[in-house]
Order: sequence, then C-alpha cells, then structure tokens
Amino acid sequence: MKHRILPCMLITLIMAVTSAGAHIEIPELQSEQIDVVFLELPHGEASLLTNAAGEHILINTASSRSQKQLHEILTQLNVDKIDMVMLTGIAEEYSGNLAYLTEHYQVKKVLIPDVPSVQQDIEADVEFWPLNKDYLIWDHLSVHALDQSSDGNLSFLLTYGQETILFLNQHGNAIENKLFQLDKHIPIIKIASFGSGNSPSEELLTQLDPYICIVFPSRTHEVNDSLIERLSATWIDVYFLKQSGTVFLRLDKNDYEILTGNSAMNA
Repeated sequence: MKHRILPCMLITLIMAVTSAGAHIEIPELQSEQIDVVFLELPHGEASLLTNAAGEHILINTASSRSQKQLHEILTQLNVDKIDMVMLTGIAEEYSGNLAYLTEHYQVKKVLIPDVPSVQQDIEADVEFWPLNKDYLIWDHLSVHALDQSSDGNLSFLLTYGQETILFLNQHGNAIENKLFQLDKHIPIIKIASFGSGNSPSEELLTQLDPYICIVFPSRTHEVNDSLIERLSATWIDVYFLKQSGTVFLRLDKNDYEILTGNSAMNA
C-alpha cells in the first residue's frame, strides 16, 4: 500500500515560495521526526535535512548561479547555520556554493567524494564518504554510500528508521547491479543527472517499486523523455521541482508524508 501524499490544505501547511522572498510556515517538527526538503533552485541540486533539535544538513549546494535563491530560501526556512554539507558530486552544479556556505553558515563538517576534487578554500572539517558502510548522522538517521564513479559521482541511501530514500547520482550497470543486490523496496528516488540519463531501468524500477521520484532542474542538462515515459508508465509520481516548487518530505521512523502545495506533475 502506498503511503499518504497529502495536499497542503489537509495538513495546515502554508507554503509561499516566491521570487520576492515570501515567508514559509510549515508544521512544527515533533520529536523523532525529520524533514527532507528538495529545494527548487534555478540550476543545480540541493536538499536540506532538518531535525526537531534545529540542526541542518545540506546535501549538495547547487550551482553558484543559484546562490541568491539559495540564500533566500534558507532565510525563509529560518536556516542561519548548517552543521554539515554532504557532496554527492564535484561538478559545479553540486558544489558551486560550498565556499559561500562555509563562510556564511558556520558549516562544521563537509563530506566529499574521495577524489582529487573540491578545489575550494573552505574552513570546515573535511571527510571522505565511507563506501559500503553505514554513516550515522543523527539518532536513527544514517547514510550508506553504495558506489562512486571515477569522476566523483556518488549514490547513497538515506535511512531514517524504516524509511529509505535513494539519492541516485550515477548511470549504468555498476550502480544498477549494486541496487539489484539490495533486493529492497525503496519508496523514494532522487533521479540522477537532472533526469538526463537512462537510470533507473525498467527492471530496476520493478524491483525497487518506488512511489515518488524527484527531478531537480538544470540549465545545462536536457531531460530524457524516454526515462520520464518509463517512470510515468509505472504510475510513479514524478516531481519536477521546476514545476512543483520546493518539496517538503516529513519522515518519522515508520512513515512519511509529502508536504507540498502542488500535486505531482508528469511531463
């Protein structure tokens, strides 16, 4: 059975993200809940994790072209300090605001792929992602890096209690074989490379059986229509952030809710 996907009026969500910088109000986090917020920005990828203690983690930083909008939405979400930045790629559309964030948001730790990579002057503790092992972030929240390509693209599972999100950042047989070996249902997938590739394949979709896919916007990658048709044909709700806007995903240890003002939009 699918989990609930609730429109904002049913959960008293008030979400008004505009270019003018409107205020955002979301229901207060309760103990043992976290928010995963997929940020709608002009170019690049960034996701925010927030817990009830007011701690924040940013997964990727988006492109420097999105710096103004990133600052605006973090301000709207009352984020003035970021405890950790986690990079899943070294390309500019993933890491372009790293130096800016470490300078202005008191970033304590940065997790990066293990490649000769992030050539930025940053004042924070830097660690490499550990591959094929769980890395505990908060109570009940861990990440597990599945694979890393030679150019530094890294795919991982984020697990909170019984709930799992796949942050897919690679294409091809290597990562798909890793995912087949999991033999696991994964309800939410962040699609790799802004929807421009071919993964996940039809066979992998059948095994993972996701309910929701997230596609970040890019000004340099063209969406692969055949991939989107494949996702839509299997009745997966595809959220194109350029259309749906920022998507709030609230997790407790046994369930999740999508908190967003717009319905899923299939291209």
